[in-house]
Amino acid sequence: MRDGIYKVILDSRGLKGLIIGALSDGRVTGCDQTHHVTGSVKRDGSRMSGTLVMKRHARPPEFVEIANLDTITVRFSGICSDNFGQFDAKIVEKPDLPVNATFHWLCEL
Repeated sequence: MRDGIYKVILDSRGLKGLIIGALSDGRVTGCDQTHHVTGSVKRDGSRMSGTLVMKRHARPPEFVEIANLDTITVRFSGICSDNFGQFDAKIVEKPDLPVNATFHWLCEL
């Protein structure tokens, strides 16, 4: 992973989500249709891990959410290169809900 703008595609039990976020010096900021995202990422070679906190900013009518919580705490780990990667996430508030994500670097900040 390198600093820049990323597209993150989430998948959980057939539901999909999309986050657009920025990574700078290990800090993550971004949003999706319903939540603002902040957090941190650490990279160790091709392995990465981190924590995200998602806070609701909107509740679109009839929009189906993966977790449907106002605040979501996510712990994740996975593999990465400079431009893309994959991780498995655990939602603290819903530990039985599996979430997988793939991410792709889009451009520099």
